[in-house]
Amino acid sequence: MAEVHFVENCEAPLEVAFQYLDDYRNVTDYWHGMTSYKPVGEIKHGLGAIFEAVQKLGPKSLKSRITTVHWEQNVRIAYQSVSGMDSSTTFDFSAIDDTHSRVELRIAFTLPGGIAGRALEKTLEPFVGTAARNTAQNMSRQ
Repeated sequence: MAEVHFVENCEAPLEVAFQYLDDYRNVTDYWHGMTSYKPVGEIKHGLGAIFEAVQKLGPKSLKSRITTVHWEQNVRIAYQSVSGMDSSTTFDFSAIDDTHSRVELRIAFTLPGGIAGRALEKTLEPFVGTAARNTAQNMSRQ
């Protein structure tokens, strides 16, 4: 399993940063390479919300279905894949002061397919690192 980790400071209060990242309609604006991100079912955010995602990483477009496994307002949002690429994503939020916040982003992923999957994982790992770094920067800017 490969993992990337970034911490970004945001020029927004904690509540604003959390609301922005909690809104699925913003994902394609800040998530590098994400071409589609749509809810499946009635729940649009919070624990149990499920999303269909398509992300372009280098030469590949990867589809996955993810579910929200942890949701604590202004503290943490965590997702786990239920199909497609095996991945987990966690956003941890903290206030710096009344007008600034910090978001910590962790992404862990494993590609299926034995030896071929591990080879593809090594090929895509630089793209994932770049995508995560760009995502973190985009989050801060947005």
